Amino acid sequence: MKLRTLAIITALALPSLAIADDTNPAKPAEKAAKLSAGDVKIVAHLHHVNQMEIDLGKAAQKSGTAAVKSYSETLVADHQSADKDLTSLAKQHSLATIPADKPDTDAGKQEQKDMAKAVAHLKTLKGAEFDKGFLSMMVSDHEKEIAKIDLALAATTDADLQTFLKSVRPVLQRHADQARDLQKAPQATR
Repeated sequence: MKLRTLAIITALALPSLAIADDTNPAKPAEKAAKLSAGDVKIVAHLHHVNQMEIDLGKAAQKSGTAAVKSYSETLVADHQSADKDLTSLAKQHSLATIPADKPDTDAGKQEQKDMAKAVAHLKTLKGAEFDKGFLSMMVSDHEKEIAKIDLALAATTDADLQTFLKSVRPVLQRHADQARDLQKAPQATR
């Protein structure tokens, strides 16, 4: 009799245990839906931009004046943080690795070539000369990226990606504004 009672209690308790397991906070969250091809292109572009800004920020820490070095520390930290969040978002959406950013148009390809050439030239400069080129690049490039984010916000189909874009936009605006302010500083005009 005791064995039969124990079996009944166990049978009744198992569904409760299964339900309790579903609410376990240690259990990994389910993956979100896969990103569309268009959203993957947006992620790839944002990853490329983050990597470029980190690289340029590190170059500024070596070649810029004190004010630009300070600005570049913020730039590197913000873009590293954004890239970490972007990579996490990609993984949550079953994108194990972020693909390379490949422009679709000849104009896009040319823009990428021109950017690589400008970056290579910038890295040959030092001091105030570096600052002038670097800050000019930071203003124009961040403004271009803000415009691209505005377009991406309208084009993306994923709510998580939209939230990410909305969180990154003000950071890029702040970077552009800080670079513009540094351009106006007396040491930037030397």
